Amino acid sequence: MTPVIITFILFVATLLFWYSVNFMSQTCKKKREELFRELSREGSANNLIFCSQEVLQDKVIGIDGIHRKIMILEKTKNEYDCSIISLDEVQNCELIANPGSLNDHNLERFEKARALDAIGLQFQFNNQAQPASIIFYDGLINSKRELALLKAKAEYWCVMLSKMLNGQVGARA
Repeated sequence: MTPVIITFILFVATLLFWYSVNFMSQTCKKKREELFRELSREGSANNLIFCSQEVLQDKVIGIDGIHRKIMILEKTKNEYDCSIISLDEVQNCELIANPGSLNDHNLERFEKARALDAIGLQFQFNNQAQPASIIFYDGLINSKRELALLKAKAEYWCVMLSKMLNGQVGARA
């Protein structure tokens, strides 16, 4: 083969690679914008004003500090599932981490360390209702590289939301 043909093949391969990477990044950007647009619509429908948002895999969390509410918008297939947690009804917010089950091969490999299946926040309500959860890391969906970042995000939001809860006020004499 002549150097001109080899150069042309390399140029075409590089061009195809560049366009595929650009296409994938544009697709991810459109998905994220679509999630934010839907969060804005749902927030407007429920009279919420978001002061902060957090984007997870196919989920967006919007925090309304004025009305003390959290909206969780999750996309499943082509449908959006929206839920609202009122911080006035929450008694406790805690970080939960579910250890996963490891087989003998993985135990040797990870030096008998425990793997995590999920990291999230769990809200316990004042009226003894079923606790609600927000999952930040799921071992089946997220890669191990994302573990440290998503754990830090979960810890941050646990601290911030715990500060927003109504504490029990006691009187001293």
